[in-house]
Amino acid sequence: MDLEWNYGPASEQELASGDTLKFEIIQVGAVMVDKQGNILKTFERLVAPIVHPVIHSKITELTGITEKKLEGCPDFGTVWQDFCKFSEEDFSEGKREIIFWGNCDRAVLLSNLLYHGFEQEENLQLYDLQALFDRAVLKSSQQSALSTALTALKLTPYGQYHSALSDAVNAASILKALGGEDFVQKNLHKVVLRKRSGKTKSNEEGTLLLQKTFYGITDIASLKPEFEPELGSCLNAPFQEVLPGFYRNHKKIWAYRSRDQLIKVTSRSYPAQDGKGKDFVVKFYQIDRTHLEQLRQWSNKQNQYLIRRQANGHSARTQRGAR
Repeated sequence: MDLEWNYGPASEQELASGDTLKFEIIQVGAVMVDKQGNILKTFERLVAPIVHPVIHSKITELTGITEKKLEGCPDFGTVWQDFCKFSEEDFSEGKREIIFWGNCDRAVLLSNLLYHGFEQEENLQLYDLQALFDRAVLKSSQQSALSTALTALKLTPYGQYHSALSDAVNAASILKALGGEDFVQKNLHKVVLRKRSGKTKSNEEGTLLLQKTFYGITDIASLKPEFEPELGSCLNAPFQEVLPGFYRNHKKIWAYRSRDQLIKVTSRSYPAQDGKGKDFVVKFYQIDRTHLEQLRQWSNKQNQYLIRRQANGHSARTQRGAR
């Protein structure tokens, strides 16, 4: 998959609260490939922006996409649902594997999914082919351009760079030349280990009580039954859920009450090192009532968006049926 996106002004406060997007997807290109990397079918859509409707001149210069071209195009929610229909018949056991050239597309996709109320990110296996190429082939941590990799592998470029479908086709060509799925699975640990070894800053509110990693989770619904016994051992007291899980900033969050304590549970997922399922880093924080109320507001905002999106989808289906 490859994405093109627009950008606009967004304050740190708005981004932190989930009220806006810094980068908004305006084009999606994807190719379905088999295990060897052979292209089976293609998908391409322009996306009408709703957060940053004025297309930045640099984006137009880079991609050729103008505001006029986007007039009458579907919104991201509709395009994502179309993509899911396009890909569903070839996904096995509900496992959605998407390969990008670079980590930026991955981050932009996740932020747009969460903004638009899609909670299926934990079902996605997202891989960075650029990082795999750099670590396994070039033995470096540089970020090679798509054109650089094509030249290194003596491949003929397809189409025009910075066109979502063309870039997706070129990435698929690189994947095939490297060995397809076997190359990804063989070298995935090199990227995963590098990401996890880096020091990350945490600005989570609350006092960290416990951190635990749960490995090889293939059914996301099974995560909660896995971490709740750990929560009980940590608290050494009965507890009850006061806020069901919801997504925020690529993490899933729950809240619990135990006697006079309030506990926030956060989970962040990573591709499993053996390529099966995902590994989840789960953290337990003690929080105060003020932060719990903030969590409720974030959760309510997400639920309200989901209700509106479902209502809009029902209305659109009804109109199509009437026609």
